[in-house]
Order: sequence, then C-alpha cells, then structure tokens
Amino acid sequence: MIESDTVPIWNEFVSRVELSLPVKPSSLPGFTKETVITPRFEGAKELLIGVLDDGCPFAAAQFLTTSTSGHPGTRVRGIWDQNKNKKPVTIGGSDFGREPPDFLFGVEYLRDLPATAPAQIGINEWINMHSTPSHVIDEDGCYADAGFATLARRVSHGAHVMDVLAGRTPTSSRVGPPSERRDPPSWKPGVDRASSADVVFVQFSDECIRDATGVWLKDYAVQGIQYMLSFAKPGVTKKVIVNLSYGPTTGPHDGTALLEEALNALITQFDGTQGKPRLEIVLPAGNTYFSEGHVGFTRRTAADPDSVEWIWRLPPDNSVLCFAEVWMETAAVGPATTVTLTPPSGSPAYVPPPAPPSPPPLGTVLPPAGVDLPVVRGGNTMWRLQVEPTIVPPNPTANIETAQHGDWKIKITGIGVNAHVHAYVARSDPNMGVRTRAKLSYFVDQQWEQHHSADASCKYAAGEFDKTKSLIDRFGSINGIATGRRARIHVAGGFVIANQRKSPYSSAGPARNPPPPPVRVGPDVVLPCDESYALGGIRGGGNRSGAVFRLTGTSAAAPQLARHVADPPIPPARYPPTTLKEKRKRGRGNVDPP
Repeated sequence: MIESDTVPIWNEFVSRVELSLPVKPSSLPGFTKETVITPRFEGAKELLIGVLDDGCPFAAAQFLTTSTSGHPGTRVRGIWDQNKNKKPVTIGGSDFGREPPDFLFGVEYLRDLPATAPAQIGINEWINMHSTPSHVIDEDGCYADAGFATLARRVSHGAHVMDVLAGRTPTSSRVGPPSERRDPPSWKPGVDRASSADVVFVQFSDECIRDATGVWLKDYAVQGIQYMLSFAKPGVTKKVIVNLSYGPTTGPHDGTALLEEALNALITQFDGTQGKPRLEIVLPAGNTYFSEGHVGFTRRTAADPDSVEWIWRLPPDNSVLCFAEVWMETAAVGPATTVTLTPPSGSPAYVPPPAPPSPPPLGTVLPPAGVDLPVVRGGNTMWRLQVEPTIVPPNPTANIETAQHGDWKIKITGIGVNAHVHAYVARSDPNMGVRTRAKLSYFVDQQWEQHHSADASCKYAAGEFDKTKSLIDRFGSINGIATGRRARIHVAGGFVIANQRKSPYSSAGPARNPPPPPVRVGPDVVLPCDESYALGGIRGGGNRSGAVFRLTGTSAAAPQLARHVADPPIPPARYPPTTLKEKRKRGRGNVDPP
C-alpha cells in the first residue's frame, strides 16, 4: 500500500496560498490531501513510461503486441481520464472503466484487471470486442463507444507525444540518417527499451485543456504522477519515466513554484532505493521565446528612475480572461511601491484594493479589470493583474463588463535600488485541438519602439533581430515549472536540424534571481523540433494506425529526451555553447534524436 505520507512535502505545501490561481474559480474537483493510493501491480515490469497529456490511441498499431493466441493487446497498462463527468461504459452487465477508488473522480481503464474485479472489462478485452475474427481492429468504434472525444479527431497532442516517446518508430528513423538529414526517412523500428515498454496515460480533462494558462497543473499533474506510481511494483519496477509536455508561463521562475516543489518531493521519495522505483520527470522548455511575454527591469543606481512602465496589448475579440503577474523580491518592496493598471481610455486606473475584497452584493456590476492585493510567499511578492474578455461571450455574464481591447499601461513605482522587477503574461491562445476564440496578449515597450526599433530592425544575427535596451526580455522565458535544477528533472529545448540553431520559439533561461535552491541557466539540452525553417515540426503518430503529422514545439523535444532517459546513456551533446547566452538557449548543446 502506498500510504498518504508518500509525498509529505506536497501534503504540507498544498494547504498554502498558491500564487497563480485562476482568476475565476474552477468547478473541477480539488486535490484530496489524505489520499491512500490503491496499488495496481498487475503486469508490472522493470520499466514504466508515464504520459500526462490529451489523447491516448491505445489501439493504434505502434502500441500493440500480439498474444500467443493471435489476439492483439496493448502496451497501455492504464488510462485515467480526469474528466469529472466521465462515466464507465456498461455492456452485458460488465463495466469498461471505473471510478478510481483512491482519487474519486474521472474514470480509469485497466489492461490487467485484479482478481477482485470480475465485472470489469479490461482494455485488451475492449480492443478484442472491436476486432474482426482476423484481428483487424475497428479503431473508430473502439474509441467512439468508450466516449474518448479527443480520439474522434485525426490528430491529438497526446498521440504525437506518446508515439515519439514510446512508439515503434523512433524519431531518428523519421528524419533521415545523421550523415545527411535530407535523405528519406528509414522508418526502421526501434530496438530501444521505450519501443517495447508499458505505458500509463493520464488524460487531462477537457476543462483543463481549454485553460491554456496551465495553472491547473499543480493539482492534476501531481495526482496523475501519483496514479502512475501506483503501477510500479516495489522490487520489480526499477524505473518510471514521466513526460509532461505542458507548463505555465507564469509563476516565480526561481524553482519555488508549488508544482516544482511537489515534483522535487516525488523524485526525492522515489529515488530507486529500498525497492522503490527511480522516478525521472521530463519537461519542455516552452515555446515563448518570441511571444513578448516577459519583462525584466533592474534599478541599478540611485540615479536611475524609481519607476518603470510598459504596455500590455490585448487584442480585440478575445474570448477569455487574461492575466499577468509582476514579481519582486519582498525585501525590495517598500511602502511606496505601487502597481497600476490603466485601460486604453486612460480612466479609471486600477490599483490593489486597500483591503481584501468582500463578496459584492448580488447584481453588482463587476469592473472589467483589476490589480489584486500583493501576495507574499517566501522571499517573493507578486501582484496579479487581470482583464476580462474583450468580446461579449455567447452567454454573457450579466454582472461583468466587457473589457476594452488595445494598450493597457502597467506602471510600477517606488522601486528600490538593486531591485529586480519581472513580469509574465499568462498564455491564453488555445491548446491544440481546442477552439476558444482566445488570443494571445503580450507586452510592448513603447519607449524602445520609438527610439530603438528602427536601428534594431537592421541588426539580424543567429535568426534574431536585436532587442538590446528593451524591457521585453526573451531570456527568462523558460517554462514556469522548469526553473529549478534537479538531477532527475530534465528540461528539453528544440533545435532546427538544417542549421543546428535553436528553434526560434524554444524558450530560454535563466531562472529568476537565484534563491537558495539551485536554479537553471537554461534547458539541459536541445533536441530536433524542426527539420528546417520551411519544414517545421517533427513527425509523430496521429490518432489512428499509420497516421503521422508534424507537431511544432518543444512538446516534441521532451519525449525524445525522455526516450533517451529510458535507455541511457544520453548521447553526448554536439555543438556545445561557448557563451553564456548560448547556454541559456541550448544548455549543454544539441543531442541527436533517439
């Protein structure tokens, strides 16, 4: 039995105030603090791969095995669908799927059923119920009858990630030989450990996937990893590799985010000793290098201004609430420090309320924007700024005004000498497969645009225009849960095969203002994310057997690195950086695909 104190640090931290909560409360069920995890040891092997994502094509050919009787079987040992309204499918008095007895929401599907579940249908049995006598699988019916909505589409994010990580055909067989990547792919099946390993998949809920900010990860990702670990049998399962190709753009960016601390607690607990598996977690660096979503400012001397301002540009017809975070060291925050958000019209200017707001009377019209009271946690102080949708939604909320689109001004005053100000825009553009009519907001340094942009537009090097002297800082854009440096938490960026440069969008370090915990300079390494500037993305499997498509982003780099971690050693990096800037972009250098 895995007891409730499996992750004592997380159980302690979960009761604290979180700095990046959604502005609007979610109806999703929360983390159950005193959970006793149910063991799921049937069919355990030495290596277990875990994927937290959206879309698990468990009946696709790249994840199948063949039994001695000729019946197809899947390498997917379990799927936990975290949709709160998901229900099992009942056929002939037996259920395909059940509510997890430990987490008490969603539905889990098991390949190897325990003897205590005689009225359950396993994943293999479900596949064979949708197969012809000659063992041809009706994949459409297999997924549709179970209600897997994501798999109704041709492609999904999770299908690609899972194939790159654990499919039969590794990425190296999809991009041509190393000597000449312009040659045709060999499509040669892999012989590495990941190509035959068992997989546990956690399907994030539709509500989570629709929320592109990723702030929900701190709860559901931790529960998902705990679920995966329940399949690891002590003394049998030696290693568990978990891939999480998501992440927020907000957060402290100094290794102290709640989810980062929870992941640290998990790898500390599951360290490969005393019969426990060795847990390794792989994350993407992020795709926000050019998204203009990070501001960095330091007041270096008393002669420098004690204030700074910039523009937060919100596009018209944006359908979701947008928020941004401003971070400072608590020691640098004085009584004169203020944060102001001014709309395009110039009035009114929003400032933090003098006291925690009480619930407004029923029918009160709420303002379209605001600045929350600063939240102090550890050595950090954070202000959250939010702006409501700039388009009237189909079912408008009567007591919330629609916000103005255009240039909102953020101004911070009372900044002490040697104080550092960092601001991050929460991602709002939709995740793959989601249609929300949401658009990405971003920062603009108007002073730089007026005085330096013309000159900078004539300076182009290594695929980038010069941004010197701008408040908008491309460095420090790394994934908000990938800023701490831990030996078994790996971070992958991306590079372009044609010229070996960092993929343009691949986020870079460093982490913000090093605190006592060790923090990152940049990603560990970079792996192929694009074949050329004209041929973006890396091929991976779709939702049906034989289907492939190109996914662009470091979401494709993380599973490649995870595949190397599953079958060590990681190849030596090529083109090692010689400057600090390059280390922030590419870590130790470029690593060939598995």
